[in-house]
Amino acid sequence: MARFWPVLLWLVLLPGCLESQATLRWHPDGSMDLELRVAGAPQALAQGLRAQGFWVRTGADGLVATRRLKAAGWDRLSGWLPGRFVYRDPSGVVFSRTSYLLFEDYRLSGRFVPLRAAGLPPWMAPVRFRLVIEAPFPPRAANADRREGGRLVWEGTLGEAFAPRVVYRLWYPERGAVLLALLSGLVLWRRSRPPRGG
Repeated sequence: MARFWPVLLWLVLLPGCLESQATLRWHPDGSMDLELRVAGAPQALAQGLRAQGFWVRTGADGLVATRRLKAAGWDRLSGWLPGRFVYRDPSGVVFSRTSYLLFEDYRLSGRFVPLRAAGLPPWMAPVRFRLVIEAPFPPRAANADRREGGRLVWEGTLGEAFAPRVVYRLWYPERGAVLLALLSGLVLWRRSRPPRGG
């Protein structure tokens, strides 16, 4: 029985020592990746993240796991026609893009519990957790707990439900230039035609 108390004490104190952060990075080329950082993480967690497709680095201060969410270039070519694209992640997070020809709105919304989304053991529920979203452009609207420079931050624990809402609006001036060139070409072509019946 005496050996049980150190294990119990370790299980009670360990969540207070651990800290975790998920950073969603949106790069200027349109690609997105997700980086997870867990300070003081057990080795079993690294194996579980590798099984989910993360590239994992471990060190004395914990682990860093990264996974690509979206390849580059998709944004530039896919929005020429108005419409909406929605991706609902199994975690409960919803990504959507609505195209309006000259600009596009990108939204992240939904409700998720990090503990369940990452398939972590229940004893990690009280571990402190930060959700950070970084983008190379300012948000149009966000319900973040606070902003750190260009970063949006939500804070809680792994066992709490998070309901982030972020909207980014991106303007694409090259689309306007192409439309203007097409309209100008059409006008010049109509003027260069000889009049009918004459």
